[in-house]
Amino acid sequence: MSAPLPQPSPPVWRHALEGTLAVVAALVTMAATAWVALTLLGAGTVAPLSRLVPTLVSLALGGGVTLESATESDGSADGGGLGGLFGGGGLSLSLAGEVALTPLTLSFLGTAVLAIAFFRPLRRRARPTPAMLWARCGGALATAGVAVPVCALLARGTARLPESVQERIGERAGAGRTGGFGGFGGGGGGGLTSALASVSFRTDAVATAFLGLVGVAAVLAVGCLAARRTTLPRPLALGGPRTKWNAAMSTLTGTAAVLCCATLAVAVLAGAAALTGREQAARAAGVLLLAGPNLVAVLLTAGMGTSWEAGVRRLRPEGGGMAGMLGAGGQDDAAGGDRSLDLGHWAGVGVPLWVTGLLLALLLLLLAGYVAAARTPARTARQDSNALLGRHTDTALRVGVAVAVATFVLPFLARGSLRIGVSLMGSEMGGLSAGLGTSPRLSALTAFAVAALASYGGSRLHGRRARRREHPAGNPAPRPGAVSSRRARSPEDRVIS
Repeated sequence: MSAPLPQPSPPVWRHALEGTLAVVAALVTMAATAWVALTLLGAGTVAPLSRLVPTLVSLALGGGVTLESATESDGSADGGGLGGLFGGGGLSLSLAGEVALTPLTLSFLGTAVLAIAFFRPLRRRARPTPAMLWARCGGALATAGVAVPVCALLARGTARLPESVQERIGERAGAGRTGGFGGFGGGGGGGLTSALASVSFRTDAVATAFLGLVGVAAVLAVGCLAARRTTLPRPLALGGPRTKWNAAMSTLTGTAAVLCCATLAVAVLAGAAALTGREQAARAAGVLLLAGPNLVAVLLTAGMGTSWEAGVRRLRPEGGGMAGMLGAGGQDDAAGGDRSLDLGHWAGVGVPLWVTGLLLALLLLLLAGYVAAARTPARTARQDSNALLGRHTDTALRVGVAVAVATFVLPFLARGSLRIGVSLMGSEMGGLSAGLGTSPRLSALTAFAVAALASYGGSRLHGRRARRREHPAGNPAPRPGAVSSRRARSPEDRVIS
């Protein structure tokens, strides 16, 4: 049965419109997932979801959130405490901080929807011209340049902090020993309570727009190398970068997509369990819908040698003077209040996390080498004689380079931090810092070595299985280095040998 004839390629304006719709679909998917996650976490009691959803989408695009106290406490309320000591001079407390976190589940869903909606419609069409592809990219980038800043401008509002959070921040700021800041509100702690009762948040629209545009451009660029079921302009489709990197990039992006989809499946199962009234299952589903791939990234990069540390620390007052004296009351137990955990050596099930990550990475990279070798077009006799490296070594090096780059980038995306400080008259009295961070190491080099060796083994395994299928028992095996007689097809489905 003959393959169906390709449909004619639509005009340029249609390509631009489809690029626009791809970005819109990606943003809508991210917003819908964020809404479901926040609903499961019960975040509606903290702030309106109409403000929290664009905030999470902005974070997923690379933006950061700035926190400020919505109200300030005035020391002249009752003339008590230090406020009365200074004659009701209007000593005020304020709160400030920032949140840096990338919910990678939203980032993954946006990337997947954008790539599918952008490249998949080209599959059964006539080959587009370069101008058509440029129009498609232009429509996507122009839409992102408008929609992302609008989303960032909507990502602002006021959140009500729970009492437990207020008390914890107050203790970290030094209020637990000396009556601390309570004296500024009439001696009953009302000043500190009013200062920490609510916090306003906002997102930098300029930085979010820039990072969002860079992200969209990166997805389109990587897609031009990794996309398989699509039709691209001939200069791009037959160019050296795509023919050399398509097998490795498509395999690794597919492996990453499978891992992220696995976390989504677990989140769906937890959400189904939450329907029976299990609150812990609802929280687990909400966390996985936001940061499931973050956990996978920590696991895999820890196996490659990246040092991960999770901790909560107390912020010390800046300098000396009155701020230092007032914040010094709780310094005696500061060491006991600070907590940190080296995740790489954490053994939750009796095995260190880095060992589990390394074993999982080796298994995935072995499979990736096998699949990449299967997708790599067979060389002609002339190509094989002119090649500097063997087929298996070439596949291993490309997979190793791609994994090393990913290992270098992922820690910057998967880490997160929260910093909240309490200030008196512009001087920071203390506060709270919590986060998940990394210390720079040569993990990218380790990842390159591990990925190259594992993928080389997978490529060799594929070569042996291919020879067994083509030359059953009783037929002589081909000499090493001989070109297979099996027809191999390039990413553009053209026979090349």
